[in-house]
Amino acid sequence: MTDWIALTEETGRWRALHLDADGTVRDRRSGPAPRPLLPEDLPAVVAASGTGLDLRPLPCTPVPEGALPHVEIGGRALPALPGLVQSSDATMITPPEAARIAGILAGVPRFDGVIWICGASTLWAHISAGEVVSVMRAASAAILAAMGAPLAEGDAFDAALADTLSRPERISRELAPLSLGQSSQRAAGAVLGAELAAARPWWLGQSVLALSSPTAPGWSNICVRALQAQGAQVTLGDGEAALIAGLSAALRAAPATP
Repeated sequence: MTDWIALTEETGRWRALHLDADGTVRDRRSGPAPRPLLPEDLPAVVAASGTGLDLRPLPCTPVPEGALPHVEIGGRALPALPGLVQSSDATMITPPEAARIAGILAGVPRFDGVIWICGASTLWAHISAGEVVSVMRAASAAILAAMGAPLAEGDAFDAALADTLSRPERISRELAPLSLGQSSQRAAGAVLGAELAAARPWWLGQSVLALSSPTAPGWSNICVRALQAQGAQVTLGDGEAALIAGLSAALRAAPATP
């Protein structure tokens, strides 16, 4: 494989990573639309976008077996990685999230545990036998951003995390100052505490790999520290490297023409 482009769409923003064959990033571009990000002399491209593709139901592998489907993106037919869906509650796994999971499995095919993608909307994914078995989603960072609360740590964060982890029903009380336009050093801890309470079956006694996401820079470090404080087995991985590895694996499955 020669140089190639990983084209992704997350929360309405597109990114194009121009990569060497070994996965080294040569150039990064981002914008509200895909076409300006793609060069005229187009190298191999693989997209991770929900544009025009049916979701694949769980349990399944993060990358479909065989060739990827092609969809029109930016006026060009490109191979694209579909998203996934949990049929029981319609929880969706976006194509970039599926790519990050695929990247972990490309490096550790026998990974068995939970992958926690710490983005604006976090995803807890149970992985077993090379498949995504089940998922749970939470919106901690997105809630905090919508209410104007910083993604910050400190003593107040730790106290609110502990309080809300043990009593999740207290979260409304913790967020009350923000509703009045007041600052709160406890909000991030309270919201994350409520998420960890809801996700307890996903991390208690489980091996957890947390991945960073460009949709919430720095949030993964805060999440890992908070979960480690509960005695959980959690490590932090590089979400960008996982994304590249997953899309590289997907591109190798894609035919040269649609």
